[in-house]
Amino acid sequence: MLNKEKSAGGSATPSAEKITPIIITQAKEKIKVSDVKKLGKYENAVYEEVAAALYLFCEQSEEFARAVVDCDKSFEDCLKEICKGLGRSISDLNLYNKAVQFYFSGAFVKFTMTICMSEYEFDEPEQTVSEKPKENIVLSLDNLLDW
Repeated sequence: MLNKEKSAGGSATPSAEKITPIIITQAKEKIKVSDVKKLGKYENAVYEEVAAALYLFCEQSEEFARAVVDCDKSFEDCLKEICKGLGRSISDLNLYNKAVQFYFSGAFVKFTMTICMSEYEFDEPEQTVSEKPKENIVLSLDNLLDW
């Protein structure tokens, strides 16, 4: 049952804070392996990392979490599908892309890597290009006039 809050107009509206954690929790419950012994060698090798990545994706996107919950196939089915036809190796990015597309066709994983030259850089929050401090620009009318 959804918690309802009354808005200024007096009508009851569902609280987004109550809905989001429920759908994410349901998605995480669905992304579990019921019996590890039934998995093949490739599925067994990747299931923990794939599950961890899918948990993060569910936390990032309620829409993705909803797709996981609404999917009529199990996480074991996902593992079998993404490991089908594997050769000797696969990149993490390709593996996660396959897993995401199993639940949400057309979705893809964006991958970013950053090098940290020391342990001190590792603890700093990451900054995107747009968040980095901008240099001050000094304009002078002397630069515009040709003397």
